[in-house]
Amino acid sequence: MERKNQFKLIHEGAVQLRVPLNYNLKGPGTAQSGFYNASQKLNRDITLSFLKTFKPRLALDAFGGTGVRGIRFLKEAGIKTVITELNRESFDIINQNALLNGEDPEVINADFRCVINKYLFDYIDIDPYGSVIPYIGDAIMAVKNRGYIGITATDLTALTGSMPQKTLRRYNAYINNDAYRHESGIRLLIASFVRAAAAQDKGAFPLISLWHSHYYRIIFKIYSSANKADEALAYIGKINKNKSISDIYMDMDEGPLWLGHLHGIDFNNLIRIDSPEPEYLKILDRMKNDDLSLMFLNLPDIFRAKKINSIKMEDAIRILNDNNIRAGRTQFSDTGIKADADLRELPELLIS
Repeated sequence: MERKNQFKLIHEGAVQLRVPLNYNLKGPGTAQSGFYNASQKLNRDITLSFLKTFKPRLALDAFGGTGVRGIRFLKEAGIKTVITELNRESFDIINQNALLNGEDPEVINADFRCVINKYLFDYIDIDPYGSVIPYIGDAIMAVKNRGYIGITATDLTALTGSMPQKTLRRYNAYINNDAYRHESGIRLLIASFVRAAAAQDKGAFPLISLWHSHYYRIIFKIYSSANKADEALAYIGKINKNKSISDIYMDMDEGPLWLGHLHGIDFNNLIRIDSPEPEYLKILDRMKNDDLSLMFLNLPDIFRAKKINSIKMEDAIRILNDNNIRAGRTQFSDTGIKADADLRELPELLIS
């Protein structure tokens, strides 16, 4: 018999949840029945903002856990939701949490692949424990034309190049594990998804790209079109930081990476969640700058190479703004600047 102290009641967003007493507070955590990861709240909050803005009709939460994601889809965005969960105990917990919140999602005790012949979804959310790669193809097949897929990846050791052989084996790519590794990593993941979609004659374009802590979160729009597939593939290529940022970097090609925009939405029109936390507001503010340039200028690298003291980020941004250059912070680095100008020309302005 279940002991009463094995579970506790918590709140996230507008929902109450019954979760394991030893739920994961940070990092990827350990798989268990009723898996709940508190550090993924920002992931879910930004996803909810997207769903509240774009209002897909039918959503799939493919890895239910406690049901937090799917129940929030219903309660906060008013979206009809199917939740799949293979683990029987987790399935029971999801139903209990749905009842606790007065919501009625369709909860299916099966692998999400079992429902793709039953429904064609407007939005599919893939947030598995472990690699997202094995599930991408099935999700692409089960989403409507002009529908959306959200994926979460936690295999950052491969995506950032910190384990080069794993990067090569899993993504057939090379990434330099430096200050740019998280922008490179998220662009690598996008490129991998785009190629998988193109193999099904579908075009995939990122609408929101998020790095936070131990995971990447990307939401794609999917087009059932071979022409769109070709259009997306044209944005995949390699980057050479020596040629595109500064000659202080090694002359080597990295990738293949996604070289297009990371965000396909207007953040000013994004509907915010109720009672947003400071971290949510900070990351959205920085994401607005991500597409000012491909990659960013990392100030410590530049000033170290010139053997002079660095300047404050605020001063660097002000100098660039005074020279009629739009510039701002990026989510990918606390010391990196995005700017709508040739990055190779910026050091001269900042050092003079």
